[in-house]
Amino acid sequence: MLTAEERKDLFKTISEKRTEISQLQSELNSVNDKKENSFKKKTELSNKISSLISEIKKSRTTRNDFTHKVRQDKEERDKKNKSVKESVDKIKGLEKERDVLLRKHNIKDPTSIMKQIDSIEFKIETEPMSFDKETKLMKEIKVLKKKLKEAESVSHIVEGIHEISKEIDEKKKDAQKTHKQVQTHAKKSQEKHEALIEASKEIEDIKNEEEKAFKNFIEQKKRFNEINDSLKEKLKELKDLTEKSNAEKTSVKKHTEKNKEKALEEKKISVEEKLKKGMKLTTEDLIAFQGTDK
Repeated sequence: MLTAEERKDLFKTISEKRTEISQLQSELNSVNDKKENSFKKKTELSNKISSLISEIKKSRTTRNDFTHKVRQDKEERDKKNKSVKESVDKIKGLEKERDVLLRKHNIKDPTSIMKQIDSIEFKIETEPMSFDKETKLMKEIKVLKKKLKEAESVSHIVEGIHEISKEIDEKKKDAQKTHKQVQTHAKKSQEKHEALIEASKEIEDIKNEEEKAFKNFIEQKKRFNEINDSLKEKLKELKDLTEKSNAEKTSVKKHTEKNKEKALEEKKISVEEKLKKGMKLTTEDLIAFQGTDK
């Protein structure tokens, strides 16, 4: 059995242990919340990275498709430009041939005559006019056509130049249309490429955040385990102290009862002595005597 001082120290230690355990449990809950929040954040960032990677794959495929179209459009545009150049070279050749004939036969250039005829015919077809004015213009056309007939020797060359010029205009329009397609597809390809770069940069930034969150999770988990181990140790210590305290209480109780029994027994003997001597018993004696019987 412990001394009174030892019992006092024991109860004080138990109280201190309970306080320490309460503080550890509170700290453990706080660290656990931080740990779970870090893991949750890490998971959210991982999911965001996965989503961005999926978007990057789609954007890369789209960009590559546009890049492929740009190559195809450029090839087509170059073919059309080459065809335009070939037609221009043909016109140059025909113009040289025309100029030689014009100088040789001293003929006026039928090209300007044809242009005048086309202009007057267009005017007649599109502008409202009086009969006299229309008749006058028709006469002008007749005169011009006569002049054109005089230049018949080079007319077929001029007509050839005229037809090829029309072809060149159409080919240029077609080539320009293809060139615009090149620009459109190139712009879209560039936009997708820039989006890829931005997404990749964003992924790197998120990865850094994810790494920090995971590192914090590991630190909090380590701290959680340390506190938990310390808590288990404190709980074991408290259990041992409580068992020791209970044992002490049992021992004290037994000792008290034993002392009480001894005191009663002594009182009984005293009462019996009084009875033998014929002495008067007090109320206390009677109570003590009855207590020993019980």
